[in-house]
Amino acid sequence: MQYQNESVQINRKQQLLRREIYDKGYDCQAFQDYMEQLKVNGGQDVNIWTYHELQEAINLFQTTNQPQLETIDLDDVSCRQSQIDDHIQFESQSSIQQLPQIKEEQSQQNLNQQSQIVQNKIHEEIVAKPSVDNDRFYQKIHLCKSQDKKILLMAKELNVCITKFEKIPGGLFSASYYTYIITTEPIGWNVQRRYNDFLWLREILSKLYPGRYIPPLPKKTVLKNDQELYLIKRMKFLEKFLQYLFQYELIRHDRWFQAFLSIKEEKDFKHIQKLSTQISRVTKLEQIISLDGQIQLQINDNLGSYNNESALLINSIEVNYKKLRKESKQLLLDFDQLSNTIYNMGQTCTDLYQFSNKFNQSIPQGKISKLDILYISMNNMLVQWGNNLTAQIKIVQEELCSFFKFHHHSINSLKEFIKQKENAHQEYEKFKSKLELKKHKLFTLQDFNRWEIPSIQIKALQDSNLTQNREVCLAIMLPQETTLQEELKNIFAYYNYQQFSEINTHLENTVSDFSEHFIQFCSLQKEMIAEQKLVWDKSIINFNNLHHQQQIILKKT
Repeated sequence: MQYQNESVQINRKQQLLRREIYDKGYDCQAFQDYMEQLKVNGGQDVNIWTYHELQEAINLFQTTNQPQLETIDLDDVSCRQSQIDDHIQFESQSSIQQLPQIKEEQSQQNLNQQSQIVQNKIHEEIVAKPSVDNDRFYQKIHLCKSQDKKILLMAKELNVCITKFEKIPGGLFSASYYTYIITTEPIGWNVQRRYNDFLWLREILSKLYPGRYIPPLPKKTVLKNDQELYLIKRMKFLEKFLQYLFQYELIRHDRWFQAFLSIKEEKDFKHIQKLSTQISRVTKLEQIISLDGQIQLQINDNLGSYNNESALLINSIEVNYKKLRKESKQLLLDFDQLSNTIYNMGQTCTDLYQFSNKFNQSIPQGKISKLDILYISMNNMLVQWGNNLTAQIKIVQEELCSFFKFHHHSINSLKEFIKQKENAHQEYEKFKSKLELKKHKLFTLQDFNRWEIPSIQIKALQDSNLTQNREVCLAIMLPQETTLQEELKNIFAYYNYQQFSEINTHLENTVSDFSEHFIQFCSLQKEMIAEQKLVWDKSIINFNNLHHQQQIILKKT
């Protein structure tokens, strides 16, 4: 309890410092020098200050110093963002020479892209033809932004991994924390990132890529931060997060993701994160980014049926992944208990050996030395068996517990993604219902001034005797709200198609990922069984030697 209170007080002081000095733009180094003048080591250790003393020191410092906030012009953001590309390009020039196969691959990809463009044009011509345009069948291609691909990231043998974690001691403004060393090969990028940097990355990608599945992150916790096993499990989880993003071609070429993987200097990376605060969440279809600058909008019965059934499947998978996690943890406990039981049996055999050995040492004749060997052999057999089961504990932890934990979180992220589609559908249906009711009411009143259409158009309706034609009138009245309804419909159609596309891709990847994973799991089990077979074979030889020697003695007598 005392430790937790101290931790709360330290956190409270550091929040005060960040809020009043860092966030307001004061020179942090100048403030630390100022605090050193007030107290010995006052600029390094926050523990020697009370909260009240810190407040007074900050107030005095602020009266004699001015903030040095860097202002960022909104119009300059796009220019500043280009610095990311320049920085990445600068750091990558030496690496390009190491990837001679990229040009050949790029040439082949260009041919594939040209073929795809032709196919897209043909598809667009087909879709553009007049068709039934209602809520049961609606399909079109919508233009959007296209992703700027980097040649460096088009090689096939690229891989991102987290090699280790390091503890960074705290200072005046922050407590100690851990960083993760991320390596991208064969490019040669090598950076250090905190857990909060991963959170930042996921948040910015979620803003920029609505309707796209972004893999999950482990939850943030405090109490376990110094436990090595916990840190290893977290490192593996974060690595899977990065590898899933890296496999996604659209995300792999994202400039913010590249900045995360490539910018080595912490100061430069913090600058990039500061730039990202000017990025708003994408809400317009025109702002969405795709590989070819086009997105699919679809509403039809088959798609609706797939999405309904896939949502049910995802819910069922989520429930059963949760059960697999629980059962894997139980298996972990079972193996631990079983190995302890076997070790205890081995210890009992050791006790038997000591009794036997004491007996043989205490008598002048009739010694039975083979009894000592018997109990030793039994002990060795049981200890080696226990070692094998202890090794199984590690395998279960890494290959089952951690694996199902990540995929359980992945399904939860997928459910959040499905929720986006459902919200878009509800918003569209709600607006559509209200607008239809409003239009029918205005048609009944025949109050043309409230129809919000030009007077010349009203006169044309009157001259054509169409003011009593409900279908025609409903189609042309309230044009602005009708346009908004169409936009909401397009947004729903986008999410509707994306749910099909993303879930279908996710399920296909599940087959591939699980198959690859359990090939490795089965191989490990095969090796364990082979090692245990050697233990049994050796034990059989030892017991056979004892048994056959005894038989020979009996025959002689």
